[in-house]
Amino acid sequence: MTRTAGGFPWPAGLRAGAAALLTCVMLVGCASFSTPERGETSAQVQARMGAPMNVIALPHGGQRWLYSTLPMGREVYHADFDTAGRLESFTQVLDFAHLSRTPVGSTRRQVLDFYGPPYEITEVASFRGKVWTYRFMDDMNLRRLGHLHIDTEGHLAKVMFTDEPTADDFRAF
Repeated sequence: MTRTAGGFPWPAGLRAGAAALLTCVMLVGCASFSTPERGETSAQVQARMGAPMNVIALPHGGQRWLYSTLPMGREVYHADFDTAGRLESFTQVLDFAHLSRTPVGSTRRQVLDFYGPPYEITEVASFRGKVWTYRFMDDMNLRRLGHLHIDTEGHLAKVMFTDEPTADDFRAF
């Protein structure tokens, strides 16, 4: 027997697989993201968050650990540690405020150290270089794209923003 959802027939095997996937998604959704607390040790943060994607030295002698949910997610977190290895701050930086203040002239390495790898890298006819695109949520909970234009010499030339198209977005067709 088949059932329909929105007019599409669902074979029994596909229904069972979809039900199992939905159960997994619901269980993952129930697991809450627990932000590390100021003062935790680097070992405690790593036990909670896993290994960082990148570690860079900070000017005051501490470290910044980068955690990213990209390519499909929309968050990048900085875990900043003091020289004793204690957490000073845990900040989500993939947002309009940070992206719009990214200094023109920043190097490719500085962009990677701050945001991690982009969602996608493309080229456009109107710009000589690569366009690094980052997915993020804006302050009104809308899906947005930040496009960082990296010139052929490896420096940020400009930052632009667009809405992320959705499947029901009539402008996409």
